[in-house]
Amino acid sequence: MKKLIFTLSALLFLSCQQTMDSDVIGVVKMSDEKTNTILTELNNYLSYGTDSYDVEITSNLISDDLAGNFPGTELNAETFIATAEIHNSLFDNIEMSLPGDDAGWGGLQTVYYDGLGTWSHYWGTWTATGKFTGNEISQFIHLNWGWNDEGKVAFFNAQFDAGFFRDELAAAEASE
Repeated sequence: MKKLIFTLSALLFLSCQQTMDSDVIGVVKMSDEKTNTILTELNNYLSYGTDSYDVEITSNLISDDLAGNFPGTELNAETFIATAEIHNSLFDNIEMSLPGDDAGWGGLQTVYYDGLGTWSHYWGTWTATGKFTGNEISQFIHLNWGWNDEGKVAFFNAQFDAGFFRDELAAAEASE
């Protein structure tokens, strides 16, 4: 009888373990090489216009066949590399809340998904002042970088309400 109870208990324990394991779809890391690379890229973006900015950091990060989008705009490698320049032509005082800084809350992680690839994810607040409208912007954003097998970013996606960006772009075009 003891053997039967022990066997049934062991089977019950193992069946519970299998159910829990089947819910795992990936591994989340917050201080791995890919996450640190993205943090370096974000800090580089924020240093545009200073001696610290290095376009090679961005160029070395992405695949030549990068695809993706900002809201309403398709991206490729060339337009991704130009992002910091474009943003700084439209906005002053660009800041982002990054993990570990005192500017606010920001999250950054890389998820190694089973069967879905490797993705780095950022979410936090992007703030700036429009150079043409004078509008002060504070926008929650979510950014995603999809990694390929060569260790480069092959897909980029940004999610935010781009109304402020379109307004600033229209004001810049009207001023010309």
